[in-house]
Amino acid sequence: MADKKNQARAGEAEKDEKTTGVSRWKQEEGGGKKRRRIRSRKGLPKGAGTQIFALVVALALVACAVAAAWPPAERLGWGTDFAGGASYTYVADSDADLASAAGIVRSRLERMGATGASVTAEDGTLTVKLPAAHDDASAVEEATGVGTLELVRLDAVSDADAIARIQSGSTDVTLEEGTYEPFIQSSQITSAAAVLTSSTSASYGLTLSFDSEGAAAFEEVTAELAPVYGQILIVADGTVVAAPQVSQAISGGQVSVSAGLTQQEATGIAAAVETGELPCALTQQASESVAPVVGTSQFLQAVIVAGVVVLALLVALLVWMRLLGLVAWAGLVALCFFEVGGLALLSGEGIFVPSVTAYLAAAVAVLVVFAASLYYLAGVRSRMRAGTNARDAVRVTLRAQSRELAVVAAVLAVGGTLLYFFYSFGGYPTFSSGLCLPVAVVSGALSVLLVTVPLVRLAALGPMRSHPGAWGVSRRDADER
Repeated sequence: MADKKNQARAGEAEKDEKTTGVSRWKQEEGGGKKRRRIRSRKGLPKGAGTQIFALVVALALVACAVAAAWPPAERLGWGTDFAGGASYTYVADSDADLASAAGIVRSRLERMGATGASVTAEDGTLTVKLPAAHDDASAVEEATGVGTLELVRLDAVSDADAIARIQSGSTDVTLEEGTYEPFIQSSQITSAAAVLTSSTSASYGLTLSFDSEGAAAFEEVTAELAPVYGQILIVADGTVVAAPQVSQAISGGQVSVSAGLTQQEATGIAAAVETGELPCALTQQASESVAPVVGTSQFLQAVIVAGVVVLALLVALLVWMRLLGLVAWAGLVALCFFEVGGLALLSGEGIFVPSVTAYLAAAVAVLVVFAASLYYLAGVRSRMRAGTNARDAVRVTLRAQSRELAVVAAVLAVGGTLLYFFYSFGGYPTFSSGLCLPVAVVSGALSVLLVTVPLVRLAALGPMRSHPGAWGVSRRDADER
């Protein structure tokens, strides 16, 4: 009797050893035909709901990515490489540090909302390039002014003609050097901000803050002028932009002035105060339009080539991994959508500047991340062929490859971030192409967790059981290869 039991156990063990691939994980997951019939009566197989929910989330994120990047010409194509724009060339009045001046001009333009501006200094000239969507000659004029802001008593001006024009209500009056003495200079103004003073006429003024010395001087002057309703002149680069009357002494080191400025003028003055004065005066030498590097025809050709490459990749994946290759391809499509959507959001904030270099970097980043996801999917398939069920294969493979995948992700994310913050390119303050790398890492993680893994698990609940060879997970299929 005992010998028969031992023989039966040995037979079962031998049978287990011969059971490999789909046969084994069918037994582990399915629990026999009876259990599968019971589950089918309840509707979806166990675990299918979670995977479908993940796919729905992925579709929602793809829709958000399309919305963020549409229309592409506005959301992504405003860089000069694609949209063209204008170029303004300036020369300095002295042998000053033009590189420092370029950085200040660039910062001013960013504060004024002219994102995507390229500012370069070489061969004694300073060149400002603005994409077509943000081309504004007045903004460039404001940004390239010296940036001096002074407060002057009207009774301290010696030019009688200028005094008469100011008293008659005129602004935009130029004061010649040596005809006035400011009581507060630029160095004593700690901050400035443009404020809307009239919603009906879109009139803007300025809010100024002073250091302790400037605050004391302002309080003293306003106390002296208040009894006679004297005027204080706000002088930007030698031009009077406002001349308010004083009705009371003002303390506290801050004042708001209704200057009657346009938004561009007010933000330009505020940006000049915040960024500091230029080390030299700039004179415009020339201005010209800039043609896009990539025209419509070249862009369409690039799209066609990309489409052919993606289709060729699909065929290659189907030959190599069979229907699992279709899963990998779906993950690649989701990865591309997530990458473009993420870059579009950064572009809208002026952080990412679209350029040929940037899109080449994005393509390389996507390919590297996709290769990492293929490495993961190949590991999952290998374990399923060996008899591990789909759920365990997904989890065990991720744990086994976690170190390699983490190294790839860290190199891309950290390397791209360092490139962005510590490397300037083409007249831009940062190398925005570096942002393509960390965005690709995040996009790749989302595509694997929300697309690749759910599709593998859903397929394992039914289609892989019925046609394991078509999915490339059967033992026979492994032997053939």
